[in-house]
Amino acid sequence: MMVFVITPLLVAGLIFYSALIEPRWIQFTRYDIAIPNLPKSFDGFSILHLSDFHGRVGAFSFLKKMKITADIVAVTGDLFAWKTLPRSRIAHALDQLRAPEGVYFVSGNHDYRNGRLDVTPWNVGERLLDNRVIPLRRGEDTLWLAGIPDLVKGQPDWEKINAEIPQEAAAILLSHRPDAVLTPYASRFGLILSGHTHGGQVTVCGRFIPVRHTHVGKGYAWGKWIGPRGTVLITSRGLGSSELPIRFGARPQIVYIRLSRE
Repeated sequence: MMVFVITPLLVAGLIFYSALIEPRWIQFTRYDIAIPNLPKSFDGFSILHLSDFHGRVGAFSFLKKMKITADIVAVTGDLFAWKTLPRSRIAHALDQLRAPEGVYFVSGNHDYRNGRLDVTPWNVGERLLDNRVIPLRRGEDTLWLAGIPDLVKGQPDWEKINAEIPQEAAAILLSHRPDAVLTPYASRFGLILSGHTHGGQVTVCGRFIPVRHTHVGKGYAWGKWIGPRGTVLITSRGLGSSELPIRFGARPQIVYIRLSRE
C-alpha cells in the first residue's frame, strides 16, 4: 500500500526538481589551461565561456549577481530558441555582456531558421566569428581567436581559418559542437571551446548519458578532455535546455578559463 503512496510522490518530486530547481541551479566551473606558444603578456588571460542559452535570459541575472569578469566572453552558439522569448528581448540581453577585450559568438544549430542564419537580431556585428579569425593583441604579442559555424547547419570553412593563423602561433577555436576536435585542423589549436550537448541534459549521476548529441563519445559530453590530436577540448553543459524544459543530473554551467604558458 505504501508503494502506491510513495511512488507518485517520488515522481512528482523528480518532475518538480528537474523542471524548476536544477534548470536554475547554475554551476560555476574554473579550468586552468596551459596553451602551447602562449605569449608572455597573455599569461593569466581569462575567458568567460557561455553556451546554449536557448533564449534563457535569466542567466544574465546570475552573471550580474556573481560579478564575474574576464578578459573576453566567448559564447559557443544556440543563443535562441525559436519557440520561446521574442528574439529582440534575447538580443537585448546578449548586448549587456561586457568584457575589456571583447565578447565573441559563433552560431549553433538552433540559431538557424528555415535553413538560414539571421544575424540581424543578434546585435553582435563584428563579434560574430563564424569562419573568421581575429588577433587579440597586447603590445607586440598576439593570441589568435577563431570561430567556426555550426558543423551541421552552417558551412564551416576550415581551410580559410587555418590559412589566416600564422604557423606556430597560439590559437583558440570556438565551435558549437565538440565534434570539431575530430577534424584534422584540431591540432592547429591549443584550446577548443564548445557546447551543444547540455551535458546530456538528463543523466543518471552525470555518468549515464542516454543522449549525447555528439559523435565524439560520451566522454566529451561535458568537461575538459584531451582530443585525439592532443588539443584541449572544453565542453560546457550550457545554460538552457532544448526539446523539454528540464534538466536532471546535468546542471547548467558557466565556465571560467585562465590561460598559462606551458
